[in-house]
Amino acid sequence: MPLETVERLARRIGHSYADRAAFEGERRALSSSTGFLRLYAEVCRLFRAPEDYLEAAREVSAALASGGTAYAEIYVSPEIFGRIGLDAAACLEAVDIGLTAGASDGGAICAILLDTVRHWGPEAGQRVLDLYEKKPLASIRGFGMGGDENALPAAPFAGVYARARALGLKTSVHAGEWSGADSVREALDVLRPDRLDHGIAAVEDRELLQRLASEGTVLCVAPSGNVVTGAVQGLADHPLKRLVEAGVRVALSADDPLFFSTTTLREYEHVRGAFAFDDQQLRQLAQNAWRAAFCSASIKNEGVAGLRDWLPPGSPQASEEIS
Repeated sequence: MPLETVERLARRIGHSYADRAAFEGERRALSSSTGFLRLYAEVCRLFRAPEDYLEAAREVSAALASGGTAYAEIYVSPEIFGRIGLDAAACLEAVDIGLTAGASDGGAICAILLDTVRHWGPEAGQRVLDLYEKKPLASIRGFGMGGDENALPAAPFAGVYARARALGLKTSVHAGEWSGADSVREALDVLRPDRLDHGIAAVEDRELLQRLASEGTVLCVAPSGNVVTGAVQGLADHPLKRLVEAGVRVALSADDPLFFSTTTLREYEHVRGAFAFDDQQLRQLAQNAWRAAFCSASIKNEGVAGLRDWLPPGSPQASEEIS
């Protein structure tokens, strides 16, 4: 969400985050996965009604568009709604309305990925799918799992993912960010996701890298987020370049612009600066993102076609045109 959304929600309930400096101070202090999850939970507590979610969703769509994003898939965690005392179905519908309104006003087109929180167990995932069966909104395109990767292995969620596939949902999973290569391998074997979020720990295992490359599995990698949560020490240490050199299909993601003070477009700038990627390499990352998206074929094809004339951030061609 934009910082302005956080401030407005905080003012309504008298929370300290009404002062931007209070939130920014905690955000800048982030250095671990536990710190990130704690701050994330605190922001969730700012929401007190479905209308708050509607407003926030509309503003997310606008913020994404202003940051150079045409299409986005937004993780939405219905279990959180219930845990803060709200009606999950009403909040989910409010998010859907807000994202649609945002796109109609010129914002990014946004689809919903239903999210289950790993450390709340597979039963929480089944409840998320129960909600989807009762309210199968057209904007819901997929199902994934975030939360504390070290809390539980992937295996207990095999039935949840099988059910999601049977319901026609595409699937993804956070794996290999805060845990090792075994976490990636297990996720692939037992959850059979269409793509992976992060997966950077795969560089530890040559055989796993070869498997990812040969199977064409796309990793949605978030360099800034990986640094902020302590998964890597700094951008120079990030394994993204090694993943690409191994033939793995990598797409760039902001993961969470609010907490990591970034945008998807800014991630392209960071990658160019850290690894000296040229325009063609950056276009390939963008093409991977479109091809791994869960959107319709027409939106996907339009997105890929638009990359032919796209000048990534910092492009020497853009400088030449200006001069």
